Formats: sequence, structure tokens, C-alpha cells
Amino acid sequence: MGLILLVDMDSFFASCEQLKRPELKDKAFVVGTGVESRKEKSVVQTASYAARKFGIHSAMPFSMALKLKPDIIYLPSDDKFYEQTSEKIVGLLKSYRMKMEVMSIDEMALDSGTEDYPSARMIAEAIKSRISNEIGLQCTIGISTSVVYAKMVCDAFKPNRIGIVKRAELKAFLADKDVIEILGVGGKTKEKLNKMGITKVSELAKVPATRLVDSFGRFGAELSRIAKGEDETGVVEGAPAISIGRETTLDKETDDINEVAGVMARLAKEAIEELGKRKLWYRNVASKARYTDFTLRTKARRLSNYTDSYETALNTSTELLRDLLSNGKVRKVGIRLSEFSRQSGQAKL
Repeated sequence: MGLILLVDMDSFFASCEQLKRPELKDKAFVVGTGVESRKEKSVVQTASYAARKFGIHSAMPFSMALKLKPDIIYLPSDDKFYEQTSEKIVGLLKSYRMKMEVMSIDEMALDSGTEDYPSARMIAEAIKSRISNEIGLQCTIGISTSVVYAKMVCDAFKPNRIGIVKRAELKAFLADKDVIEILGVGGKTKEKLNKMGITKVSELAKVPATRLVDSFGRFGAELSRIAKGEDETGVVEGAPAISIGRETTLDKETDDINEVAGVMARLAKEAIEELGKRKLWYRNVASKARYTDFTLRTKARRLSNYTDSYETALNTSTELLRDLLSNGKVRKVGIRLSEFSRQSGQAKL
């Protein structure tokens, strides 16, 4: 495994909106989860850098953003355009013929194939330049020895920069990081670690791995390796380059699947209709839920075959969402279809 390059698009949704509307440059605006008529009940998905100066950030209720800046510009999320732009970025990165993992709509991990830091930086500079010139967007690229560390480097160097942390520098780099900055650590894990008296990665590194395994299972062993600078998470190929998803903010918080059944039916129908327009079959179904504390969880299932079935999408996503609801009340739900094949005959159920 070579050095890992983590490409993270800067303020992706907001930047995509500026591509469509250049007059938004340097303006304070947010991209929200709801349509214009329901913006007061929406949640901020991303905020422009101008808006962030007022303390506005993602996962913030738009009503709070309005209090911070009453004339903030609100834009409803344009998922289709964001997905199309992401596909262009993925296509550009594929031209480098490196092992690649699409981690999310705006994050891609690449195995550089080299352990030479100057060479990895040259690759990163070329990628950054092409994304800027050919697509018109800015990105930050983190370079380190594993996907986990490259992601943390990327976060530390944002926005619009290239950051490198060498193997010998990892312990010093990690020491003062909050545990929430570790890839895979969410609000509940952070809370549990804090109750154990662990707030910094340096403190986590001193905890016996057996204690962490007792508290977090297999993830505990992973946490121990990460904290000690020993993580070797590499790029996993095969992640879907594109996905089709729909999500919405609920009228009220709930943990009752019956209360969101109609919402899931509508979201699944919209996703399947989009799938039909692109003449695709899917094989992977995922449900997502954002809880009342704004943490986000996703649960996915890979089917035994490709299909274009609405019923399969609805039944699978509902079953997955039922499991997610067992963890608490949610304010937002969604469905995402991925792992596609071009239609070439009769889809099988």
C-alpha cells in the first residue's frame, strides 16, 4: 500500500450552487434540507464560508441560522446536480488509474502507489489543479499512511490546501486531537469515551486495548490502533461511483416506523423514478437517519441480484430504517440506491 490521498471537496453543496449561480460568490448563504416554503423547519446541510463567519454551520436548524443572520440566503438542496458534479470528479480521478474508494458524494480516497512523500505531493497538486481548472471547484487533499489519518490531515488543513503528515509525525499530530475527529467516531461514541475520562487522542492511546474492546467490541481495537499511530486502513475498491438518493426532514421527531411509512414510500418512489430515467438497476439499498442530537447513521444491505423493483427498494429501506429507529427519535430520514448496472433486458427480482 502506498501513501493515501484523501480528496475532500470544500463546502461541496455550497460550491456547486456557486457554479450554477456565480453571483453567490462571497455571499452568506446556506443549502438546506427542505423546499423554500418549508425552510423554517429545515436543517442546514452546508454553509458558505461567508456564512460560517456568523457561526452558521451544517446540522444547525435554519431557524437558528436566521437568528445569527436574518438576511441569510436560503437555497433548497439540488441533489441531482450535486450527484452529477460528483460523478465528474470521480471520472477525473479515475483517469489516474489508481486504486480508489468513493467514500461519499464529496470524498474520495486514492492509493498513490508510492511511499515517497514528494511524489505523492506532486500527484496531489496535479489533481487539485485539474479539479479547479476542469470542474471549477476547490478541494483539500490530505496525505498520510492510512485512510483514517489522511482524512484527519485533510480536516486539519481545510480549506483549499494540501497537507502531509509523515509516519514519524503521526503521534505528535494526533496527540491534541479531540476523539470526535477520528473517522467513525460519532456523538454517542464520543459521549461514552468522555464518560471514561477520555477526551483527547493522546489519552485514548494510553488506555489498554482490552478495556476498549470490552466497551466497544471490535471497534475498540481499531480505536486503540488509530490512537497509537498504528492504523493501516487502506483503500477499498468497489465502492459505488454514483448513487441515487432522496431524503427529507420530518414534520416532527419520531421513533415510530408507522409514522414515517408514507414518507419512505414517497422517497423510494422518487428514487426509483430517477433510476428509470437513467436506465439503471440497483443492487444496494441504504437507509439513513439523522437523530435529534444531529448525529447521522446509515444502514445498508446488498441484494442477491440487480433489480429495478420499487417494492424491493421500499421494503428493504423500511426494514433498515426500523433498525435505525430503535436507537432513538429521528428528525430526518432518507433512502439511497447504489451499485448500479445498465439495463440490458428483463430485471430479476
